[in-house]
Amino acid sequence: MSNYFPQELIDQIRQANDVVEIVSEYVSLKKKGRNYFGLCPFHAEKTPSFSVNPEKQIFHCFGCGQGGNIVTFLMSHEKLGFVEAIRFLAKRANIRLPQKETNRQEMELNDKLLLVHQLASSYYTSNLENNIKGKMGQDYLGSRKLSDQTISEFRLGLALDEWDGLHKSANAKGVETPTLLEAGLIIARNDGKGYYDRFKNRLIFPIFNLSGKTVAFAGRILDEKDSPKYMNSPESPIYQKGKLLYGLNFSKEEIREEKFAIVVEGYMDYLSLYQSGIRNLVASCGTAFTSDQARLLARFAEEVVLLFDSDTAGQNAVLRSVDLLYDAGLDVKVGVLPAGYDPDKYVNEFGAGQLGKLIKESNSYIKFKISLLKGKFSKLSLREQEQVLVSFAQTAAKIGHEVRKDLYLKQVSEELGIGEATLRKALKSVSPRTGESKPARETTGAKLTEEVWEREFLAFMIDNPTWFKEAVPQISLEDFSIPTHEQLWRLLQDENQLGDELDIADLLEATQNQDLRQLLLELANFDYPRQETSTTFPDYIQKFNDYIQKFKARRIEGPVRKVKQALKEAEREKNGKRAQALMKELQDMQNILKDSRLTGKPIE
Repeated sequence: MSNYFPQELIDQIRQANDVVEIVSEYVSLKKKGRNYFGLCPFHAEKTPSFSVNPEKQIFHCFGCGQGGNIVTFLMSHEKLGFVEAIRFLAKRANIRLPQKETNRQEMELNDKLLLVHQLASSYYTSNLENNIKGKMGQDYLGSRKLSDQTISEFRLGLALDEWDGLHKSANAKGVETPTLLEAGLIIARNDGKGYYDRFKNRLIFPIFNLSGKTVAFAGRILDEKDSPKYMNSPESPIYQKGKLLYGLNFSKEEIREEKFAIVVEGYMDYLSLYQSGIRNLVASCGTAFTSDQARLLARFAEEVVLLFDSDTAGQNAVLRSVDLLYDAGLDVKVGVLPAGYDPDKYVNEFGAGQLGKLIKESNSYIKFKISLLKGKFSKLSLREQEQVLVSFAQTAAKIGHEVRKDLYLKQVSEELGIGEATLRKALKSVSPRTGESKPARETTGAKLTEEVWEREFLAFMIDNPTWFKEAVPQISLEDFSIPTHEQLWRLLQDENQLGDELDIADLLEATQNQDLRQLLLELANFDYPRQETSTTFPDYIQKFNDYIQKFKARRIEGPVRKVKQALKEAEREKNGKRAQALMKELQDMQNILKDSRLTGKPIE
C-alpha cells in the first residue's frame, strides 16, 4: 500500500510525528534510561514490558512480541489500514496529501457506483411496496414476521420476475449500461446480444458500508424451486465482501456501548433479532470470518458471542471463525441453540428475553470445543489426538491475555485428561503470531551459543552503524549459522541503510517477513551503550574485533574438523607420510585459533 503515496511523503509524515507522543495518548509512559516504558496495550500485564524508543522511533513489547513503528502502532491499536494511518498522521502534522489523477478518477467512479446502487435500491423498494407486483414478497416477509418498520429501515426490496426490469428503469433515468455492468447489477448474455438483470424474482437485501451507503445487494429466492437460495452482488470498486459485516452500520453504537457483539449467520437472523430489541449484533452472511472482518469488529467490541445454527455446518462456521477473532484481540464465546433452531426461529418462538438469557449464559469457546470432543478424545487414534492437541495449541497461541491462556490450557487438561505439560509442549511448537507450527531446529548448547553471539553482533551493528563499512568486507552471508540472521544481514546491505545513521522504522517497512521484523525489533531494543566518550571508544574497537575474530575463527573450525577426519583415516590406513603432513597442517590451524582467542586479534 505504500505505492498509494510517494515513499518520500510517507517518510516526511512519519518523521513529523513522534512515536512517544502518539503512544502516550493511549499508554501511560515513564522514562527509564533511553527508552520509555508502560503497560502493553496489546495484552494484559501487571509489570510494564512495553518499550518505546524515541531515538529509533519504534515500540516493542517484550511480553507479547508486538512491535513496529508509529504507523504500525496506529494500525494495530486503532485497527486502521495503512492508508488510513498515513492520513491520520498527515492530518495531525498538518501535511497536505496530494490528490493523484488516478485517485480522482477512482473517486468519481465510486461516486457513480454509489448513485447507481441508490437508484437500484429505490427501484427494488418501490416494487415491494406495489400492492400487486409486490404481493409475493410482502406475503413472504409477513410469514417471517418482519414489521413494516423493519422492512422500511433496512430498505428491503423486490426484484420482479422480469429479465430486464432494472436495466430499463436505470437507462430511463440516465444510467448507462457500462455503469450497470461495472456495478454488477446486469450481466451480458452469452450470445453477446443484450443484457439481463442479475436479480430476478428475488427478495432483495441491500448491503451497506459502515457509513450506511448501499454498496451491494443479496437476493433470496421466493420460489423454493429456484436456486441458488441466495445470490450476492459480485465484488466491485465499492464492495469487497470480506471487508464488510451486514448490519454493522446500524449496530455499531450498541456494540460499542455493550462492549460485545453477537455474530449470527444470515440476514433474516440479524433482522429478527434486531427487531426484537437485541441490537448489538452483526451477520457474517454464511461465510467464514476474514481477518479484515475480525479487525473491523474489534474496533467496536471487546468480546463476541458466536450464535450460529446448532447443526454441523453451524459448528464448522464457529470453528473457522475463532482463531481470526482471537488474533484480532477479541474474547470469544459460543451460544448453543437447541437442535433444530436458528436464531431467527428461536427468537420468534421464545422471545428476546429467553434468547438474551441464552446469550448471557454462553460458554467460552474452549468449553464449546471441549464439548464437541468430550468422550471421544480417548477413542481417537494417536495421530488424531496429536492433531487435536495442535489445534488447541494454535488457538491458545492467539490469546494475548496470559492469565486467560493459562486458564484455557488448564481447562483443556482437566476436561480431556491431557497432561498440562503436554499441552504446553504443543504450544511451544506453534508461532505466537501466526499459530502455525514452527519448523524443527537444533537446540544444542553449541548452536544456542552461536545464536546468542550472532544476535549480539547484529544488535551491536544496529546500535553502532558507523562500524558497518568496516564489517561488510570481512563478513559474508555464509558466515551466519542462523537463517534469520543471514536474512537480516542481507536486508541491511540491500537497503543500504547502515552508515552514519540507521532508520529502524524504514527497515521495518522494507520487509513483510514477520520473523525478520520480530528479530529486528528485538535487536533494536538490545541496550548497548553508545560510544559517547573517548574512554569507551577502545572498548568498542575490542568488541568489534572480538566479533570479527569469532566469525573468522569459525571459518577455520570447519576445515579443522575436516583435517582431523582426514588424519584419522590416514592413521587407520597407516599412511605415515600423509598423517605427518596433516598433523603439521592441523597444528598450524590450531595455533592460529589459539592465538586469536588469547589476544582477541582478528585473523587475517
